[in-house]
Amino acid sequence: MEDLKWTATAPIKAAWQAMPFAPGIYKIYLRGALPKTASWPAELTPLKRGDLLYVGKATNLRTRAKHHGVQTSKSTLRRSLAALLGLQAQWHGKSAHPRLTDVDEEILNAWMIANLGMSFAVVAELEPVAGLEDAMREELCPPLNRDARTPEQLHVSATAATAHRNALRDKG
Repeated sequence: MEDLKWTATAPIKAAWQAMPFAPGIYKIYLRGALPKTASWPAELTPLKRGDLLYVGKATNLRTRAKHHGVQTSKSTLRRSLAALLGLQAQWHGKSAHPRLTDVDEEILNAWMIANLGMSFAVVAELEPVAGLEDAMREELCPPLNRDARTPEQLHVSATAATAHRNALRDKG
């Protein structure tokens, strides 16, 4: 991991636009703050400006960047953020995952653009990407990676699962 050349942390939209068509690893940070209404219990480690939230891998960084700007039904990170922010998940179409209403998708997009930052590192060969991501997730334990290693990760998983169940129930 020491050999990776990370970009400077940039606002998420700028980082997405700068990502090349290459394999790599990316890190998402909190640049702003969680709203006071966010589902984050006081007994958990507080999330504050500059904290690492999520580590991900990509066989193609540019494609992954677009992935995080799409419907919540297609992104675990977006579903986790939506659940923590208390956005009302609803089912649309035939998706196996909850999708937000168009209004809530816009709210989530705006919140992500205003409050998240990202850095990334290009990896010369595709093969080690998964191992690098696993090692970083194990070492850094980012709270929005739902690895069940920390109370924070368990809370995010439980909150997202509850939102998923509620969306299923509301669908009827």
